[in-house]
Amino acid sequence: MNEEKKSSSFLTTTLLVLFIITVFISLLAWITYGTIEGIIGMLSYIVVGLLNVIPWLIPFVGIPLGILDVLDIFGIGMYDFTLNFAHLNSSWMSITWFWIVSIMGSLVNIFIMYLIISWIAGLKYRKKEPKKDLALINCNIIDGNKDSRLIEDGVILVKNIVEKGKEAGLIVGVANASELNIPDGYQKVDLNGCYVLPGLINAHCHLTGSGKPTKLMKLSDKNMMRLVKFLATPIGKIILMKLMKKNALNALNAGVTTLRSMSDPLYIDLKLRDQINKGKIIGPRLLCAGKGICITGGHGWAMAYVADSITEIRKAVRQNLRMRVDHIKILSTGGVMDARKVGEAGRPQMTIEEIETACFEAHRGGLLIATHCESTEGIREALRGGVDSIEHAAEIPDELVPLIKHNPKSLRGYTVIVPTVSAGMGMAVLPKDETKITQESFENAIIIEKGMISALQKAYKENLRISCGTDASVPYSFHYELWKELMYYLKYTDMKEKEAIYIATKGNAENLGIDDVTGSIEVGKFADLIVVPGNPLERIEYLGEVSKVIIKGHLIKNPKVKKTKKIKKIEPLII
Repeated sequence: MNEEKKSSSFLTTTLLVLFIITVFISLLAWITYGTIEGIIGMLSYIVVGLLNVIPWLIPFVGIPLGILDVLDIFGIGMYDFTLNFAHLNSSWMSITWFWIVSIMGSLVNIFIMYLIISWIAGLKYRKKEPKKDLALINCNIIDGNKDSRLIEDGVILVKNIVEKGKEAGLIVGVANASELNIPDGYQKVDLNGCYVLPGLINAHCHLTGSGKPTKLMKLSDKNMMRLVKFLATPIGKIILMKLMKKNALNALNAGVTTLRSMSDPLYIDLKLRDQINKGKIIGPRLLCAGKGICITGGHGWAMAYVADSITEIRKAVRQNLRMRVDHIKILSTGGVMDARKVGEAGRPQMTIEEIETACFEAHRGGLLIATHCESTEGIREALRGGVDSIEHAAEIPDELVPLIKHNPKSLRGYTVIVPTVSAGMGMAVLPKDETKITQESFENAIIIEKGMISALQKAYKENLRISCGTDASVPYSFHYELWKELMYYLKYTDMKEKEAIYIATKGNAENLGIDDVTGSIEVGKFADLIVVPGNPLERIEYLGEVSKVIIKGHLIKNPKVKKTKKIKKIEPLII
């Protein structure tokens, strides 16, 4: 019944708009020509004029062809033809309409060309079954385990040619060259003494943004809603998918083979995930939250599922379950990006009962639930509600440590801390004339950044479970710089490189529940691997110099990362 009413309302509105436009044009035609024939001729001129858009739509040649029409070169001008067809004389109105149609055609032509160029550029990521089994030789192997030892002169065997119904891209051998024979038929890939380790895992990112600073933080609520409405249009969804795909592939080329998206609009992240899983494109492993869930006016309100009661929270989680999300994301406190006054970032927004309801529904659906949480009080309430991970975090008092380690309401009996130190670093340390943010956002960023660093230090000191995430997409947190989060871990704690690598690989896989398929270099797991030129156990920065990437057995020989240019470096200024 509701669908029928919506359809009827849309049809009525459309007909009303067409009627108003027809009346308006008829009045202008009467003023211009002063005859009934002129009105009829003008209306027919416009109908036929719309057909003039067709030549402009031909990719790459449409605009020149349209210009030939406009200039009446070679006697094929559509303007004169349309006038003659409608039995009209030239007038300001006919000329204006013809140029409107021409400009519209040009814009559509440009958009079509953009889609074609994007499609051609993406051909190299069009998935093809690997043609050969791989043997990675002459390499040093860091397997990602907490107690791992470096395997020098190592060999990794990757089985890509398999029988129908079996998984391709699995590791079938890992050892020193003297201990492992390479079977016939394996293509040898000589890594010339480089270091191989598991692909990095980003446990907190958003695919919508790249990390390049934008003016979105300054948009009014009204303009933000206009942007959201545009993104919900067919063209907006196409643009959004292109952006998400570009960011995911950029991360992959930088060595991030698994991404956990933590709330993106319109469930587009799920569509991208499904394209990758179905083999339509080569891409990173995606774990998607779909729409985040927040309160009215709360953090992330513009692109999240807004819910203001226990009933609405329950409905929102169930809707996300129906959409086949991989985990649930709620936003239980305020955040920096849309706070309007100092102190609003981190302010508790959801009630304990609402958090508890979201956790109950998520856990009953077998999914982990994470919360955006940037204050001590917010952490306390989220833990009481039963969340499985605290995203961003803040100062953690001693009395909360036992509940984090043993949380009876969480799905697995414990809660994970995801500090995302990278998230506020740029906004907190760069001058405002560089970041272009407001004084309120600047002060909030400093408060939240210090809280995240404090949470990292406490979590490490108390041996809490830590996941490595960057909140990539927020200003100055790029999808290709996950390694910098590990650099911050080393700076602010006594953590060693091996521990940091474990957290970003197998540790993350364990916390996300995917350690049975990825996260370490072990027989039976997928070949999600990266190759770097030097030893990251001695210098973590080597993780930012990825020379090869393998995702599910697919070798990317020369990964190319598209970096944002003209961005001031943060490192010399870090807190």
